Amino acid sequence: MNPSIYILVLIIHRYDLDQFNFIISGFFLGFIMDILSQSAGSHSLSCVTVSFLRPLITKFSLGSNYEDFSTPFSSGILISNRILYYFIIILLHQIIVNSFSYFNWIHTFVILKLTILNSIFTFIVIISILNLFSNKE
Repeated sequence: MNPSIYILVLIIHRYDLDQFNFIISGFFLGFIMDILSQSAGSHSLSCVTVSFLRPLITKFSLGSNYEDFSTPFSSGILISNRILYYFIIILLHQIIVNSFSYFNWIHTFVILKLTILNSIFTFIVIISILNLFSNKE
């Protein structure tokens, strides 16, 4: 299992900033991970996809009043909505990374197994990091 902790950058980015710059920064984040892990662009593809779909994920997980919040850590967001937001981003990212890495229908079971295990492990690590550095009121 390999947790993708760098997804934390995509999760904690503000909602109200420019979407185009966020997609470009998502590409560069994925590109750096591709260079470091010597992969064929799977991290870049997944980061750009998550960056592009994040407004839809935000609308789905936060509901109709998502425009009232500027960060995923705003005080009015329920913990269940945050968990759903984190898990959707992590799962989407892992599905794309693993599918593009193997890129063969023969490896469908391996892709599903790695996606589920890496998503759960990444989710636990990211929740732990967010709770470690969160502001307690």
